[in-house]
Amino acid sequence: MKIYDEIKEIKNALDIADIIGERVRLKRSGRGFVGLCPFHEEKTGSFHVFTDTQSYYCFGCQAAGDIFTFVMKTEGLNFQEAVNLLADRAGIKISQYERKNNGEKSLYEILDMAAKFFTENLTGVQGGAARAYIQRRNMNADDIKNFSLGYSLNSWDNLINYLRRSGIKDNQLLNSGLALQGSRGLYDRFRGRLIFPVKDISGRVIAFGGRLIDGEGAKYINSPEGEIYSKRKNLYLLNDAKKFIREKDRSILVEGYMDALRLHKCGFGETVASLGTSLTAEQAELLSRFSSRCYICYDSDTAGQNAILRGMYILQEHGLDVNVVKIPEGKDPDEFLSSNSPEEFEKAISNAEPLVLHQIKSLTPSLKKNGTRKAAIKELFENLSRLNINEILPYRSQLSELTMIPPTEIEKILLKDTKKINPPDVRLRRDEIFTRRSGDNLEAGFCAMLFNYPECRLSIEPSEAREILQNDLAKETAASILTENPDTLYSLWMSTGDTDKTALIKRGEEFSRNLEGKDINEKWNFLYKMIKSKAVKKKISELQIKLQQNKATSSDLLLLQKLQLASSPLNFNS
Repeated sequence: MKIYDEIKEIKNALDIADIIGERVRLKRSGRGFVGLCPFHEEKTGSFHVFTDTQSYYCFGCQAAGDIFTFVMKTEGLNFQEAVNLLADRAGIKISQYERKNNGEKSLYEILDMAAKFFTENLTGVQGGAARAYIQRRNMNADDIKNFSLGYSLNSWDNLINYLRRSGIKDNQLLNSGLALQGSRGLYDRFRGRLIFPVKDISGRVIAFGGRLIDGEGAKYINSPEGEIYSKRKNLYLLNDAKKFIREKDRSILVEGYMDALRLHKCGFGETVASLGTSLTAEQAELLSRFSSRCYICYDSDTAGQNAILRGMYILQEHGLDVNVVKIPEGKDPDEFLSSNSPEEFEKAISNAEPLVLHQIKSLTPSLKKNGTRKAAIKELFENLSRLNINEILPYRSQLSELTMIPPTEIEKILLKDTKKINPPDVRLRRDEIFTRRSGDNLEAGFCAMLFNYPECRLSIEPSEAREILQNDLAKETAASILTENPDTLYSLWMSTGDTDKTALIKRGEEFSRNLEGKDINEKWNFLYKMIKSKAVKKKISELQIKLQQNKATSSDLLLLQKLQLASSPLNFNS
């Protein structure tokens, strides 16, 4: 089944009013529903849901789209992730979930089977030692269920034998990262460990972490990266935390699985854990979907602090407002909350240091010593040069005092080396870009009718559409519709993240639906004449300016006369 067929099947199986109604309080209004827009603040509902077209439109902020764009915007998902989520809800197996032609299960299915098997081990007769460990860590049966915890028996082949009996082949066991190749054959990667399933933002199991319960070996081991798992592109518990991050307008970033679990148990549901100490641009992008504020709370040991200094610059560079949380007594979050109240941890968050201040304080000992000052100053300004100047200027006096560089010179250095322009809020920037690119409703309606009606496409050439349309997004959209297969365009735009075009079409559909006119032909002629008239008037204005500046050629004069004649009421209404 092609992706666009799958999309249609999902849309047919789900009602957009049901999906949106879970987040927005909707009231029946005419042929659809109305409610308060989830994308901007308002007191009077201007957000409309149309069940006949399975679309929505806000007359306040012009947000528009379908079931997929709504889930993408409200859940912070990309198109493929939204498709996965809605497909699961509709009970539809899309291509990447489907079994291969040879009957093999997908990696997602295999990992899901393993996760359930691990949980059965933990709750079963042989999971006593693991359950005792969990109890010692002040966790209980509810935590096993809530976080899908599991246990791998201290056996060489417990899991692989189970999966083999279920029809999983050895090459699949290796590809999934669940098995390792030994001299005598395959053996289980995870043995005698408490298991933490790692899920993607859509809630699918993509990897595992394992904590040693007893015996010798590495304290933690993790799944290797592979076809569906990359640790730099994921965060532990993000699927559970994204709702709380949005509600609290902040994320808490910790290092370990147990740190994240402890914080969730203590009411800090906005917590996620990095899958390693090296933070990445991809993880910063994930967090910025839900909030621009991030509180980093890593272990207080030296390695942990160095990881903070490396990672916080990456996060800040990608639009996050980074603050560093210092936990009293040098404990990690799990240790601290095992003996202290959530209120005390909240106090630590309220005392968190902004990125620049933390950087200055961390280097203060080195800056005060003659033998290390030069290298510390170099390190400091190399790090600060990655930020914009407005984030640094409030700390100009501290910088001057510690580096022994006059404040005026500090500012010169910053102006020379740092980024001059404040990075705008990612969500606001996208909205502004769309507003600027999307143009007026006439051109949106024009593109929507081109998209939906073959007779409109047959009436105009791509070259003419490009000539009369003024807005760049409208030009791009019309050109695609007239030169490609409209039946596949929607899924193509969504799969490539080109949601501006889909939003333009949805806005245009709403506008053209309310136009006066008995049929498609009347509405199309109205839009065409209005847009062409505007294009002609604009060209006439440009030629008249050239004429006033004595820059008009003889060809310009002839064109001006021709356009003035064509723009007369007689010609445009004929």
